[in-house]
Amino acid sequence: MDLGIQLKQGMKLDQTLSPQMLQSIKMLQMNSMELETAISQELEVNPLLEMDETPDSRLESLDAPVKESDARDGDDNSHDLMEPGSENSIDWEQYMEDGFRNAEAPYKDLGGRDPDDDLRPEPTRGLSMQEILRNQLREWKRPKRIVKIVEYLIDCVGDDGFLSPADKNLLDKENLQEQENPDIAEVEEVLQEKKKLEDASYPVQEAFHVLQSFTPPGIGARNLRECFLIQAYRIPDFSPLAIRILEEEFDDLKDLRYASIAKALNVSTEDVQRAVRELAQLSPHPGMQINNTPTQTITPDLQVVETEPGEFKVVMRRDHFPHLHINETYRKLLQNPNASKKDKEYVREKLNAANSFIKSVDNRHSTIELVMNAILKKQHDFFAKGPENLKPMILQDIADEIHRDPSTVNRATNGKYVDTPFGVYELKQFFSSGIAQEDGSALGSAKILDAIKELVANEDRTAPLSDQAITDALEKSGMKVARRTVAKYREELKILPARLRKTVK
Repeated sequence: MDLGIQLKQGMKLDQTLSPQMLQSIKMLQMNSMELETAISQELEVNPLLEMDETPDSRLESLDAPVKESDARDGDDNSHDLMEPGSENSIDWEQYMEDGFRNAEAPYKDLGGRDPDDDLRPEPTRGLSMQEILRNQLREWKRPKRIVKIVEYLIDCVGDDGFLSPADKNLLDKENLQEQENPDIAEVEEVLQEKKKLEDASYPVQEAFHVLQSFTPPGIGARNLRECFLIQAYRIPDFSPLAIRILEEEFDDLKDLRYASIAKALNVSTEDVQRAVRELAQLSPHPGMQINNTPTQTITPDLQVVETEPGEFKVVMRRDHFPHLHINETYRKLLQNPNASKKDKEYVREKLNAANSFIKSVDNRHSTIELVMNAILKKQHDFFAKGPENLKPMILQDIADEIHRDPSTVNRATNGKYVDTPFGVYELKQFFSSGIAQEDGSALGSAKILDAIKELVANEDRTAPLSDQAITDALEKSGMKVARRTVAKYREELKILPARLRKTVK
């Protein structure tokens, strides 16, 4: 057997993103407040970058069309950064002769700082739920392997405090690669109920235990039963009977079948009722107990205005963002023959960074505007007739319309808001799944959610509507939806089952 060293020739395709493209991607996923912070930080560290004292009228023009050029993420040249003949124009021939760096080359860090730090906004508000949980994680001494799993679980915690599996349709390539980690893959199996937690490996079990030990009690639960149990275990002298009911008779508890519970546990009905009253002190939504979650001020990036009856136009609201340009004093330094080589190198480095930053900001605006125009085209009835006319639409529909990747559409819609005739909406709210009807049409999930919400709001609290009753009521109003779909949407609306909504006289 030959075990010697051998040379082999092969071919592979590999894509490397330039620093400009990486910067544009990061900027695209920022919301308006994060972008303002990033601009302020860049203005502080880059002396070549300045902002106009008054908003630029060119950027505020409502008639400027969206340019659907060949530009792609991070490489948008459809906007002139410094128009020829203007006061801030640069002698590009001289600039090239002095050694303008290729945009593909890595940025040189003149100050010894991480270039990403300039794009990483400092927290200026209260802490989010994920930040609060990560702060608690720092106090736990656990192996790095377990810490990594807990960090992933923290990202899976929703606003209500419950764990949910990752939506693979919304994951970018980096997160998909992370899920190839065997531990993370096993976590997803547990969250998707493909594997029981007790059958998982020790690191995964321990990671769940660590997260569920955080405050508020009940955080990190996978379902309502587990949420109640986590809280009950942590309350001193909590009723042992109440805990037994949660552990053994939760299905009967949801239906408030006191007699059945009493018979199964060999106790009196009065004891069961007392235990259930003690269970009432537990919170079904532990995430709501985090009072430090910041209330963010929503600043719409766009506005949809009605130009004529039934005709709408998208307006990019750039007035709250400063118009950036290159500092004239430093520009002249490049043309000064007496300037030292070191000074010119510094100016070139900063000029290249400023140029890239302005392009990234401009690209963010144009991409969001492009996406919103496509949404307006697909969801015209929403803007003309109201939210109840929202049609089923997925990220891929818009991606196909504008010839971009779905991950780009996801970044452009997440945390971006539009001011419409019917209120302010996050762009991702225009995407919803559809339920096929008998006539071949599709019914938007948003319409079903609103209908369920209205039915529950108007129900008799002494005899609340069951999932089947809601299904029957929807069918009478012309919406054919399966009972299990109603149950899923009810849980999505954070509405408890009928028996837990019942008011006992």
